[in-house]
Amino acid sequence: MDSIYVISSIHIEDSGSVTRKRTVGWFPTLAESVRVVTNNEGDLYEANHYNHCVIEEVQAGLYPSIGRKECQEWWFKWALLDKYLLVGKPDGLEDMINFCNMG
Repeated sequence: MDSIYVISSIHIEDSGSVTRKRTVGWFPTLAESVRVVTNNEGDLYEANHYNHCVIEEVQAGLYPSIGRKECQEWWFKWALLDKYLLVGKPDGLEDMINFCNMG
């Protein structure tokens, strides 16, 4: 099945709460979306406004299903190297999915 890769910029407080989230784009390949995030293209970081990014695989279709078995996630955190680095899913968000559609 065809997929797209959706990038969302997220700010996560030290307490683990998500305080800001913005879906910023999508790409036809995982490689292209990873390049955009790791190179901070378009200034995704926005001076610490968004300290994390997530790429979610979304399958094509009407009302596409997004769930643990239907899609994958790739998480990135802003590092002192002035770029996003691939990390594990942040603590406290293990049961949350579908960040690209969160209000």
